[in-house]
Amino acid sequence: MDFVKHIIESKNLVHKYVSYDENDKKETTIALDNINITVNEGDFVAILGRNGSGKSTFAKHINALLSPDEGTLFIDSMDATENKNRIPIRRTAGMVFQNPDNQIIAQIVEEDVGFGPENIGIETDEIWRRVDKALEAVGMTMYRKNSPNRLSGGQKQRVAIAGVMAMEPKCIVLDEPTAMLDPIGRREVIKTVHELNKEKGITIILITHHMDETIDADKIFVCDKGKIALSGTPREVFSNVEQIEGFGLEVPVATKLAYLLREKGIDIPKDIISREELVDFVVSRGGNRNDRS
Repeated sequence: MDFVKHIIESKNLVHKYVSYDENDKKETTIALDNINITVNEGDFVAILGRNGSGKSTFAKHINALLSPDEGTLFIDSMDATENKNRIPIRRTAGMVFQNPDNQIIAQIVEEDVGFGPENIGIETDEIWRRVDKALEAVGMTMYRKNSPNRLSGGQKQRVAIAGVMAMEPKCIVLDEPTAMLDPIGRREVIKTVHELNKEKGITIILITHHMDETIDADKIFVCDKGKIALSGTPREVFSNVEQIEGFGLEVPVATKLAYLLREKGIDIPKDIISREELVDFVVSRGGNRNDRS
């Protein structure tokens, strides 16, 4: 039996934000409340939740931007509560944020991609090897001499991903990476991260509001009020339409249509998650009137 390594493992993870009101009274908000998540090396995992649910706070723990107040968190077997592990963890788990303009700092694409390795003292020849490899992986080699300012939103985000890749992480955390993109840019970015996962074996943690971006994930975690409210495969999670909507989220369009058809008495599977599956089901039934109960 093959041994499966856990690249992320949290147990009873708690994070609190402390603030003060206008009367200088201390207020404590529990952003993460006993989070237990295990991610296998090479997985593609999606984390969902409405604003304030805790998903982005958890993402920042994976990259050691935040430290747990209680519980344990191990990233590639490194204890995230120990200060000495912060830099090694950041090299292991790269972070891509919502706005690529906040991550791109150089005037030329290839220089931006090489900035991270240069900043940690990688030798020049190795930097360019990594730049070549990363740009090729995200399909941006032909734009290497371009100014990022002349790129589309999706292209900029792919450059940001390449910059993280050049650090050669085992895991990439993407926090709402398509939130500011048009549909074409969204498809470009999601296609890129799936290719990195399948072809390079990089563990992907995708945080998103777009349900259709998650249907090919290995596992989904749904956050609500700082807790893991639901987890499982996309089929398992999205079959709970009413529960998902109760968390202030939507389900994929095909899943919602199938749900509405079932509400009308049509015998249709609960676990449909893609348009292709919905079309195949309808075609296979050939509009049979006996489908109504």
